[in-house]
Amino acid sequence: MKRNYDECVTKYSDSFVRVVLDPGYVSRIQNFVTELVEAKSKEDHHKIDSNKEVKRFTTGFLGEAALEKLFGIPIIDWTIGYSGLYHIPDIPGYRVGIKTVERDKFPIIFKDNSYPQIICIKSTKYNNLIFVCGLATSNVLNNYQDDDLILDPNLRARGTKTGFYGFEQLVPIKSLNDLSTYKK
Repeated sequence: MKRNYDECVTKYSDSFVRVVLDPGYVSRIQNFVTELVEAKSKEDHHKIDSNKEVKRFTTGFLGEAALEKLFGIPIIDWTIGYSGLYHIPDIPGYRVGIKTVERDKFPIIFKDNSYPQIICIKSTKYNNLIFVCGLATSNVLNNYQDDDLILDPNLRARGTKTGFYGFEQLVPIKSLNDLSTYKK
């Protein structure tokens, strides 16, 4: 089914939390991503699906940086290692991940989600502006998905990921206290 971005996302944007990142921190992230992508280029998975990795990783880390600023805790893992070791919830001490996508695109998620995700949107106009949309529970992630939202035919063919469209189901997040249910 063809989903309309404005109907799924934009009409809920008044409830999103706007976070502006320090340009110096954005530069640090960009430098780290350059090193990260170079290291990852040796992994088979990244040889097959290397489309726009710098952009994808940068977008993801900018969402983590926005939540660091919002929550006042370190979240970004500045280590580089085998990708399989990094498929864990993003927020230390909590069973919660972070999904960040560029404006006008839908978040790409796994088809089977065992923990919730905080959904963020990165501005396409300003590289340091992130909107924290809210928390999607595992149930919401698993029920509001559509393969037609995946634009990359290679990713769609792998069959492990899908697009998320359930923005009306998100739980607003303004502080770390809002995640107390998911504390480890």
